Amino acid sequence: MDIIDCIGSPRTRGEVHGEVLRKRIATALENWEAATMAGLGPRAPADFDGYCDDFLSGTALLQRAEAVTPDLMAELRGIAIGAGQSFARMAVYNLMDEQWWYDAAPKAPPPGCSLIAQRVPGGHVLAQNMDLPAHMEGSQVALRLGGPDMPETVMLSAAGMIGLTGVNSAGLAIGVNTLLMLAHVADGLPVAFAVRHALGARNRATAQRRLAEVGHASGQHYAIATREGITSLECSARTCSALPIPDNGRLLHTNHPLISSDIDTTALARLGATGFTKSSANRLSWLKTRQDGLTTAEEVRTLFNDADAPICMRAKTHGGSSTFATVLYSMTDSINIRMRQGIAESAPWQEFNFLEDAGA
Repeated sequence: MDIIDCIGSPRTRGEVHGEVLRKRIATALENWEAATMAGLGPRAPADFDGYCDDFLSGTALLQRAEAVTPDLMAELRGIAIGAGQSFARMAVYNLMDEQWWYDAAPKAPPPGCSLIAQRVPGGHVLAQNMDLPAHMEGSQVALRLGGPDMPETVMLSAAGMIGLTGVNSAGLAIGVNTLLMLAHVADGLPVAFAVRHALGARNRATAQRRLAEVGHASGQHYAIATREGITSLECSARTCSALPIPDNGRLLHTNHPLISSDIDTTALARLGATGFTKSSANRLSWLKTRQDGLTTAEEVRTLFNDADAPICMRAKTHGGSSTFATVLYSMTDSINIRMRQGIAESAPWQEFNFLEDAGA
């Protein structure tokens, strides 16, 4: 997995991202277009650009992002310019979680993610599988972002996206789980922007406040980990509920709400019919049965190395979704960032550093 340094103003960061990854972005967008049109079936429009234009004009997602995170909108515009892509395509591609409810294919279960955050000697660790549509395989990239407006941040991302999950140099990590059965709204802050907005904070309390105050477009669980502790938030269109951390200091989460009651009953029925809710429950149960005895970051990493585990998803057996990457963030006196591309055993773990730590 390559790491791309995107340092400077928001627009500059985006342009560097787009220029360096131009070919991979073009391929990623072609694969995404084909998958979207196939998923829409009879509802597919004749023109994909028209689909993107309708998506943006039919929602106020970008207007909300512009109001709350103008820096990220500038970065997104820079990516489109650097990649030589239309802004509409680039924007809708970054509205991944929102596209899942916007298209709402009745027979297509969305991807899932399995997450652990817990106490370890000297601090806390956060680990998760990021499970995404199989058409995204090959677009994995790490972004090292920095500039006068933000703490330096290392993100797991896909070529062309502003980020999926990451860690900043202030000692704050964020992991996510989609919660598509929670209520959504077409004028809230999209998930990708909410993640980056929270990672712009320099402490856990500020990150929590940012997530609690923005007004969310999509149901999502956000796990915030620092050396000092863990915060778990289930956010929906109308609520942002804090999940208490158990006395053992361990958070386990998959893709169904554990505290939020802001349910979209239509979405819940669809997810139940496709087997997605059962999959989420099975993955959480698997994590619970294996949590005892986990005391170190290495023991957590070993848990995510099991290629036969239900948390390791494959496209053929999980409705077209597969494990895109796995991350392991150790938030102790010295931050350690590890990522692995693809399913367990398909690639080695890689360690990434901030620029100063890398000797730049």
